Amino acid sequence: MAYIVTKLLTTEKSTEFFLIGSFSDMKQAAAAATDEYKEYNKQASFMNLEMINEWLSTRGEYSFRKDRNNRIQLDISIAEENQIIQKDHQCIFTCTDADTEFVKLSGALVSDGEKKAEI
Repeated sequence: MAYIVTKLLTTEKSTEFFLIGSFSDMKQAAAAATDEYKEYNKQASFMNLEMINEWLSTRGEYSFRKDRNNRIQLDISIAEENQIIQKDHQCIFTCTDADTEFVKLSGALVSDGEKKAEI
């Protein structure tokens, strides 16, 4: 069995999809994905990185939005040799209506590091 780590990086100017690597162990895959997050968010604390590593080890995916235009999405998909990937692992990322609403909400709350929400 292989664990395939992918990254979707969204910025103001582009959306890029990366294949990070293939690993034989979920913990190695989670560590590689955590390293990608650490590179993206250099201000992340040790505790934050440990929490993200645990989340990736159990859930296989993680998404973090720096601000309304910059986001990283990490995914660990399970693949078996010489077989088609299971349907529940074929779709790596989706954007739902809730995601669209979250983008609007986060844009209103945090725009370039400034709180703009009003009660």
